[in-house]
Amino acid sequence: MDASAGPSSSGSAADAADEQAPTKPKKKVIKPLTAKKLEKHLAEAENRGVLYFSRIPPFMKPNKLRNLLEGMGTEVLRVYLAPEDASARAGRVRAGGNKKKNFTEAWVEFDNKRRAKRIASTLNNTPIGGGNRDFYAHDLWNVKYLHRFKWAHLTEKIAYEARVRRDKMQAELSQAKKETSFYLQKVEQAKAIDAMEDRKRKRAAEASGGSGGDPAGPAATDQPPLRKKAKHAEGESAPRRSRVATEEEEDEGLRQVRRRFKQRKVVGQQAASATAVGDSLLSSLLSR
Repeated sequence: MDASAGPSSSGSAADAADEQAPTKPKKKVIKPLTAKKLEKHLAEAENRGVLYFSRIPPFMKPNKLRNLLEGMGTEVLRVYLAPEDASARAGRVRAGGNKKKNFTEAWVEFDNKRRAKRIASTLNNTPIGGGNRDFYAHDLWNVKYLHRFKWAHLTEKIAYEARVRRDKMQAELSQAKKETSFYLQKVEQAKAIDAMEDRKRKRAAEASGGSGGDPAGPAATDQPPLRKKAKHAEGESAPRRSRVATEEEEDEGLRQVRRRFKQRKVVGQQAASATAVGDSLLSSLLSR
């Protein structure tokens, strides 16, 4: 009995393990459309009609709009309501208004475009109705049938607007980054200029403190100015000596002229001209 019970228990355990093991989901193979199915799909898409609602009653939801439009002889396929601007909603909430989500316009796709045209002509500028207790009973429909307009055009428009909004946001972010980098660059330049000016002021203060310090300072700091002054004095004494020599020579020439011509007084430039004339006369007389 024990030997026969062993294999059966092991088999039941293996079956339980197989049942508990997770099964991998099978990949769904999408088959391409045949020519007949493609023609049928295109004909159905061509027969659809789209209505445009330029105004949606306040705080009406997509499900409410679908319920109001159903039962009019054709099937409502798709409904899209455009939400209001975020800034407008924020302003309303900030002013203490209703916090519910509001929509501004809508597009509704019907299965039959002929019925959609009739619905648009029937509902336009008429009360929504639904009973006096209905919140939207006294609002008016503002609806128009869009000729040759398909749902793909709407999706393309929405995608284009989203792409434009994304590009605009990226451009604004890049502009903000450029402005931030430019500002930081200017800040660094201002810091560098301030540091340079601080160094200049410190050097000027050190130079003025070294030149106007007390005489008890180190002798090495006082030697270069003294040397410069001595050199300057030596340079000034040479022309002074030359002027004194020339003045002495002029006085000697004047005395010689007075002896020769017995002139009482010779002043200024006349002395120099008289000496020149006297020298020329003497040289001419001696040469004869």
